[in-house]
Amino acid sequence: MKYNTIYSQYCIIFDMDGVLADTGPIHFESWVNLGREIGVEFTREFFEQTFGQQSPAITQKLVGPEADEELIEEWSDFKEKNYREIVRDKLVPLPGVLEILADLKSKGFKLAIGSSGPSENVDLLLTSLKIKYYFDVIITAAEVKKGKPEPDVFLIIAKTLNIDPKNCIVIEDAPVGIEAAKRARMTSIAVTTTHNKVELLDADLIIKDLTEISIEDILRLYKLK
Repeated sequence: MKYNTIYSQYCIIFDMDGVLADTGPIHFESWVNLGREIGVEFTREFFEQTFGQQSPAITQKLVGPEADEELIEEWSDFKEKNYREIVRDKLVPLPGVLEILADLKSKGFKLAIGSSGPSENVDLLLTSLKIKYYFDVIITAAEVKKGKPEPDVFLIIAKTLNIDPKNCIVIEDAPVGIEAAKRARMTSIAVTTTHNKVELLDADLIIKDLTEISIEDILRLYKLK
């Protein structure tokens, strides 16, 4: 039986920031810039607590409940536009990304992006890294009302591809993403790009980066080997 027949009912879902590229430092810089713009301190601790969530949710937590929805949207847009301006010429794939994408695709696995970022951010990264064609489905904050740790983004992917959630593996770098995967009843792999192992203990497998994962490991997680 051919690989693509065997594995076409299995999906690997990649988070973007911290999994495909180490964009965390530039996200932090753009959040600090927003804080300066509106007169609110944005700390490293707050960044680590909220990384992986959607920008409007982070902005609301940053400024408190008194800010109205229009202001929250305006400030979130400011932050994301500033991020794209800074990151545009600095995007490089994390170790192992290109290799694992090519390997999984060649075997017939479905591949997806499940990101809390705006569609503009996702498109910029995938286009800059020249990896957009690998993915069968790309879901961003634009398609999801409830962001991580809610499981919506991952469940939308499974439904779109008509794949059972138990046949999905999520690769994440943030605790909120691992929690979202668990709520979706999906297996999770954590990479320690932005958080340490202790913070990611709920994952089914923890790795330093994607050089430490192989097709054999994927098959074992799926109990296909």
